[in-house]
Amino acid sequence: MKKKKIILIIIISLILLGGLGIFGFITYKNYQEDQRLKKEKERIEQEEKVLLEAIKNNYNEKVITTKESKLYKLENDEYIEVGTINNEVNLYLEVIGEATLKNEYFKLANSNYYIYHDAVKPNIEFTINDDYKNYIPFDNDILTKSGVTVYLNNKELYSIDEELQLPIIINDTKTYHVELNNMLVEIKKEDVSNTIENKKNQAVATNIGVLNYHFFYDKQKENCNEVICLEKSKFEEHLKYLKDNNFYTATMNDMALWMEKKIRLPKKTTVITVDDGALGTDTHLIELLEKYDMHGTLFLITAWWKMDKYQSPNLEIQSHGFDIHTNGGAITRSKDVLLNDLNKSIIELNGENTAFCYPFYAHNSTTKEVVKQAGFKIAFVGGNIKTNQNHDPYKIYRYVIYNYTSVNDLKKMVN
Repeated sequence: MKKKKIILIIIISLILLGGLGIFGFITYKNYQEDQRLKKEKERIEQEEKVLLEAIKNNYNEKVITTKESKLYKLENDEYIEVGTINNEVNLYLEVIGEATLKNEYFKLANSNYYIYHDAVKPNIEFTINDDYKNYIPFDNDILTKSGVTVYLNNKELYSIDEELQLPIIINDTKTYHVELNNMLVEIKKEDVSNTIENKKNQAVATNIGVLNYHFFYDKQKENCNEVICLEKSKFEEHLKYLKDNNFYTATMNDMALWMEKKIRLPKKTTVITVDDGALGTDTHLIELLEKYDMHGTLFLITAWWKMDKYQSPNLEIQSHGFDIHTNGGAITRSKDVLLNDLNKSIIELNGENTAFCYPFYAHNSTTKEVVKQAGFKIAFVGGNIKTNQNHDPYKIYRYVIYNYTSVNDLKKMVN
């Protein structure tokens, strides 16, 4: 009996030890699994932290691509590859507010396309000319072929493996200019399969009153007795009328495109031009153009004044010749002398030769030929009538502004 008790005790002890062993093994395994899950959680949290930091570092409303990358569309909560974007391409991104892990793919502004966050970096310095936003799109959209390449200034930006339907903003000789990603980009006409009527029903300019100013002065401080001198307060009245009535003040590039019928401008469009560069041009003119955010063009006599005097984002500088503003102007010079003078002027203007203004408005077939030879796209005279798209682009008429030109006079010129 005693022996049986001993055996029973041993069996019970073994069972208890085994149970303890199993319990210990299970506890150890659970501990290992807890540690594994903890490390996995820490790893995921660290990866998410790194990812979020990368998203924040790479995001800006303005970015540039750092490598050739894929272009995506979001369909059924999945990012589908639809094209390729090149290296060193500037892009606008959709505003996202505070970045989160959901922003792993950045959406291109004004489009349905995305790019992965690690393919870009901020580029806050980049700017583009957005004058085109004032243009009236044509009454036709383009429908591209599937697999279209998009360009900017003849540089390939990206290719998209699907059809695009976009309004025509500029109808150029070999390309259509359309808006994509808040930029005016180019698509070759050979990549367009069709155009589709899409009437905009917006009033467009059929003729434009171009204004021609000369000198500006403050009668409290200065004197100017010439009939083409305009008192500063009167010029401000002109600009205030244009601003209050939502006039677009076109650039020389706008006018060149409009004369070629490549763009449509708003019905309320005018052009502010200033000849010479003399009294008040570098002070009162710039001050008031900037105050009312109007655009002006100075036709500068480049042998008399340097363009550095007239720097303003609201004023572009074009040619009034180098030193032909004497003795009858351009028509009294030989072809060679005139061409040499124009080329000197272009050099002084850092290569700018979009527009030319004939000194004293004097021109003939010979001067016009030389102006074209020098590469100018348009040229201006006087005339005191409105210009339309059927007029000679090398004889664009202007209304001369005198010291007695009132706002009521101005209304007749621009409306």
